[in-house]
Amino acid sequence: MSRPPAITPNSVLNLAVPAHLRKRLDEYLMSEVEGRVPKGAYMAFFAERLREYFTHHPLDLAPYLGSVPGEHLVTGPLSTIAALQQHLEKGSSQ
Repeated sequence: MSRPPAITPNSVLNLAVPAHLRKRLDEYLMSEVEGRVPKGAYMAFFAERLREYFTHHPLDLAPYLGSVPGEHLVTGPLSTIAALQQHLEKGSSQ
């Protein structure tokens, strides 16, 4: 009996990353119970990072902190970044 097709089909992507980052990723994803990186852990990790990349936006806090541009950056969902920026601009005008 075959498995039903996935609701969202997967696409294979082969990539190379620097060895030191791969080592850190393996350590982060390692399951002590299984003694290895669990099946699907790499896919879940990279899929979440891609979702964050496409949905999160940066905000440079330099204008609000009087710091060098790029020194203090925060990222988050667009609605959160907009609310934070509005709050900071309201606070700096008082």
